[in-house]
Amino acid sequence: MKQPPRAIQQQIAEAIALLQQGQFAEAEAALLAILKRDSRNFDALHLAGVAAVEAGRLDEGIPRIRRAIAINPKNSAAHNNLGTALLRLDRHEEALASLDRAVAINPQNAQAHHSRGSALVKLKRLDAAITAYGRAITLAPDYAEAYCDRGSAFAEKEDWNAALADQEKALSLNPHSGECLANLALVLGHFERFEEALVLSQNALKRNPDSFAAWKSHSLALFGIGRFNEALVATDALIRLQPLMAEGYLWRARVLSRLGQPEAALMAAEEARNLAPEDHSKHDAYGIGLIKLNRLEEALAAYGQALKLKPDDVDTRWNRALALLQLGRFQEGWREYEYRIPLHKNEAVRQFPTPAWRGVEPLKGQRLFLYWEQGFGDTIQFSRYALLAAAAGARVTLSVQEPLRRLFREFDPAVTVIGPKEQPDSFDLHCPLLSSPLAFDTRLETIPSWSGGYLKSPDAEAAYWAQRLPAARRRIGLVWSGNPKHGNDFNRSVPLSRCLPLFRSADAWVSLQKDLPESDKASIHATGILNFGSEIRDFADTAALISALDLIISVDTSVAHLAGALGKPIWLMLPFAPDFRWLLDRRDSPWYPSMRLFRQDRPGDWDGVVAQISAALDISANPLHIRSSDLP
Repeated sequence: MKQPPRAIQQQIAEAIALLQQGQFAEAEAALLAILKRDSRNFDALHLAGVAAVEAGRLDEGIPRIRRAIAINPKNSAAHNNLGTALLRLDRHEEALASLDRAVAINPQNAQAHHSRGSALVKLKRLDAAITAYGRAITLAPDYAEAYCDRGSAFAEKEDWNAALADQEKALSLNPHSGECLANLALVLGHFERFEEALVLSQNALKRNPDSFAAWKSHSLALFGIGRFNEALVATDALIRLQPLMAEGYLWRARVLSRLGQPEAALMAAEEARNLAPEDHSKHDAYGIGLIKLNRLEEALAAYGQALKLKPDDVDTRWNRALALLQLGRFQEGWREYEYRIPLHKNEAVRQFPTPAWRGVEPLKGQRLFLYWEQGFGDTIQFSRYALLAAAAGARVTLSVQEPLRRLFREFDPAVTVIGPKEQPDSFDLHCPLLSSPLAFDTRLETIPSWSGGYLKSPDAEAAYWAQRLPAARRRIGLVWSGNPKHGNDFNRSVPLSRCLPLFRSADAWVSLQKDLPESDKASIHATGILNFGSEIRDFADTAALISALDLIISVDTSVAHLAGALGKPIWLMLPFAPDFRWLLDRRDSPWYPSMRLFRQDRPGDWDGVVAQISAALDISANPLHIRSSDLP
């Protein structure tokens, strides 16, 4: 006997309640019972499809929803549910088509706008996705999930302030949501608020121990506070949860690299590339892994594959530039190096009404504005091009960072030096300093250098330091640590404790560290090193102290550039995979004739570098006369 409509609707209402409680099997059984009596009941067919989808049986659920839509094509909710199910199968274009129909039928369907935003994110149409999420929020102002997902879209666009605002709003609306906790933790990680992020990620994992987002945010927070081994364990969870997703392997590669395990990091990056061979970023990450092992030609091949997939990707272009420059292929490398400007959005991205100079226009009689853009060492290294421009007949104004300004006060009479935020009243051409090598068509064999250096320290200040230092012994300055905020500092700096064998010599050792790293304070007393850090105000003071020394030994930091620019003997301690400017294999630097390079033979081998330098110190009592051939 056919049941009355009211009885069927009551059964459907009960099935909906079961669905809302997560009792999918019970709900599906009740709905299938209705369909046995009425196979064309739209609500029962539609909801039975939803129940199967929620139970993970998409191959059964999607056809049911499609049959329901054939019965009632004007139902917005059914199109929305079909679209969200197709999203789970990564059929993004089909999903978007269904969701477009859902919002066309009912523009007030907030859930459909939200689902549509998720489809657009998958299709990398982030601006459209943000608009769709915004529409959902307008229709349902307390829609926490829409805020959460819009915040993630903002994060993908690197609009971090908007991402933070949305994730904080989402969590305020749903403070018990593991997803909201994890997503806010990820954004806080970008702002380096790692301790807060760690608390949130721990709470997210308590709510859902199998959440990929929670483990990702947890790993990021642990990484940020320096708990790298624990961060590596968190990447194991990422891979366990999503073994076919490349992201977990990429994050594992990053942690392994930071732990000083570049071979293992490369293996993880290769796994990511194999899992997503059509994703350009995975080839780029693999190339970065090869760079850390000095396999530059292979890295260029990986970057080439990435650029076949996405020719205009600025990250890959930038990484490729660094590899080309390190190989000494300057003509191509400097051109590619221009991709740093849109990528880094730093001081090089200055907008002026006058033309940018890239070497085309003759300089004679022109007013040229050259300006700093990166670190102190970069400004010191590339300021030499201001001298070349002046020699070519330009009237040059050079902008430098404030700690360098007094050093450059006596740079050259033909160059006017100004502060970091200043600019000339008028000029004809402008150029960021690190575009100067391109403008001057610098090749490996035409690097401009001066045997006696191109910077100088006032004689009176150098004499002051000479009187304060021991006179009967060689006076050697040491820099073992760079700026801890530098992204590669863990690779280029060396703990003072590993430098202790150097102090066996009878030389007078002088610290050129302005600030003493906290981790080295326990070792400083064992060295007997003279420390004048509290008296060093800026680079002019450092230059004066360097001028009173016989030799400087330094890791790759700005003081090494300063010593080279002053023409002082400088021995540079380099990691296995060095910065591009030091090239490969060479023991000398074409940038600084007074510089000698001591390289790690394998990643992390600072003990080997220290042994090389100790042997070199024993070769001659006068480091001023040590030749390249004398070095071990």
